[in-house]
Amino acid sequence: MKPPALAKALPSASIERLEDAELEGVRVDGISLAKTSAEHARFDGVAIIGGTLAETRVAAMTWMDVRCERCDISMAEWPSAKITRVELTDCRMSGARFVDSELEDVRFVACQLDYAIFSNARFRRVAFEKCRFRDADFGGADLTGAIFSDCELESVELSGAKLEGADMRTSTIRDVRLTARDVRGLIVSHDQAAVLAQLFGLVVKD
Repeated sequence: MKPPALAKALPSASIERLEDAELEGVRVDGISLAKTSAEHARFDGVAIIGGTLAETRVAAMTWMDVRCERCDISMAEWPSAKITRVELTDCRMSGARFVDSELEDVRFVACQLDYAIFSNARFRRVAFEKCRFRDADFGGADLTGAIFSDCELESVELSGAKLEGADMRTSTIRDVRLTARDVRGLIVSHDQAAVLAQLFGLVVKD
């Protein structure tokens, strides 16, 4: 997984509107763009520290080489977003919608992703660490090789997802929705395998 390529010293900048925003090589502290909409926005080589992008609507959002910390992105709607070499740490992303998006070399750390929607999204070299996913939706997503480390997945929709090589061994899995076909290639612990077997009507005995 490739980390964001950021300059060691980034000049401070502010952004007052999201429409057609083109941020490059800057640091933004306390971003404040809640409930704004845009057809296009691009962040390239940017550090975002604190603030809110909650309930934003962006038809074509591109993040490349971005580090985002302690930001509220809840209820954001970024369909078909392109997110490449990005780290999101301690971000609130409840109810965010990334339908049909492409995520490559992305790391989520300690993020709240309850009710987030990633249906039909494509993930490449993506890791989730200590994240919470209650009632999140990955239906039809390509999660090939994704890593879920110490995460909480409860009532998560995984039907139709590609899980080949996805690793959930250290995470908590409860009441996830998927079929026996969906789990092909999924990496789980022995205890998790027993839980999943019960979902498919199997009786596991020693």
